[in-house]
Amino acid sequence: MRDLIDPTPIPLGAEHHVTCATLSPALIPDDAGFEALWRLHPEGYDTVHVHGRPVKLPRWQRAYGRDYRFSGQTSRAAPVPDALAPYLAWARQALDPRHDSLLLNWYDARHKHYIGKHRDSDVDRTPGTDIVTLSLGEARVMRMRPYGGKGKVDIPVPDGAVVIIPWATNRAWTHEVPHFARYRGRRISITIRAFDKGR
Repeated sequence: MRDLIDPTPIPLGAEHHVTCATLSPALIPDDAGFEALWRLHPEGYDTVHVHGRPVKLPRWQRAYGRDYRFSGQTSRAAPVPDALAPYLAWARQALDPRHDSLLLNWYDARHKHYIGKHRDSDVDRTPGTDIVTLSLGEARVMRMRPYGGKGKVDIPVPDGAVVIIPWATNRAWTHEVPHFARYRGRRISITIRAFDKGR
């Protein structure tokens, strides 16, 4: 795990964990860099299907590099822009050369943006690979819950945080980023995955 500062496993019960760390300062954007990434967000909100009915996502979202299918819809991938290329290159070099996609979520507290409890889709993902999320901007909380069980583990995700969710953990635990009234700012999450080449 090169270029990660203080990687620390966070236990989730007896069998699972996530790894939390801090990104290298060279990859944490300054104010101008953050604004450049913020301007990438689409104008409208994607629609997903929840219990068979269409629902607008409560945040902006866009896939880059590879399509991402979940909740009855497909986020069609745009080419990876120059501003995001260093994050994908870093993930390939430091973590896993199979990483080939980015999914960005933009959260604006003024609009009460959040992501609800879910497990990331395994559709077309390369079996056994990790899910890597980088958090930029306002500090938030990633809340982990055992799938089908009770309890929660709250993981702080400040500016520059990295959270690595192993394959088995994603199947056994949900994660979410709730909105709380104390939030006032903006956050960008960059989620990096690997997909099967032959699909």
